[in-house]
Amino acid sequence: MAVIEGIRSLSGAQSQREPRRPLTTKLHLYEALYILNRGFEATMLGLKRLEDLGVFQHGGLDAFKVSVELTRAEANEELARTLQEYEEDDSAYWDRLHYEREKQLKDPDDVFFAAQERRQEIKEQIKELQRGLERQRPRKKGRK
Repeated sequence: MAVIEGIRSLSGAQSQREPRRPLTTKLHLYEALYILNRGFEATMLGLKRLEDLGVFQHGGLDAFKVSVELTRAEANEELARTLQEYEEDDSAYWDRLHYEREKQLKDPDDVFFAAQERRQEIKEQIKELQRGLERQRPRKKGRK
């Protein structure tokens, strides 16, 4: 979470409610992730090239390759966790704004329409329950 707070402080942009990160910060985070992985890939290609040139014996670079891939995986795992928190925070922020906007646009009479719809739903549920009870009542023995 400290990383998220650090990211927030990068923005400098503020709304009335809370500081907001500009879109460019989000783009920079994903771009940095791409550049990091591109660097790991370049390192792996360099190791392969050295192996092909015979600088190291065949398989001699395996330990280095494993170390590079492990470092990449751990870095990506940490960054993915950070980005997930970032996206969840961003989603919550925009969801809250969307909800507030919808509330402002809502017609005050919608409450009455919703109440009428709910009453109708309840009447239909009562009818279904009554039909179910009628099916459960024992029938009188009569004509065969």
